[in-house]
Amino acid sequence: MATVAKDTSASREGARKRVLVRGTLFTPTGDHTVWVRDVSAEGALVAGKYPIPTNCDVIFKRGDVFVAAHVAWSNETGAGVDFYRALSDWEVAAATVPLPTLNH
Repeated sequence: MATVAKDTSASREGARKRVLVRGTLFTPTGDHTVWVRDVSAEGALVAGKYPIPTNCDVIFKRGDVFVAAHVAWSNETGAGVDFYRALSDWEVAAATVPLPTLNH
């Protein structure tokens, strides 16, 4: 008799904040400046000028938020990044606000 394995993938049903802000992914192939399109406590949807490597570990940086993550998928339209730890509500909020600009 066959059984169905329990789905252990992270749910994308959590509260996601739709944004369009710049961030950085530090990948095995170098750093990538990306547009963060949405962010939640569990992960982010990003897009960049160059393809993001798939199935690798990265560091996601947005403002004061640094978090280890895994690139779950990547294609010509962007990439899905799953965080290794859940962000706090403060970190999600900090990742979604525009960064201040410096006037020199």
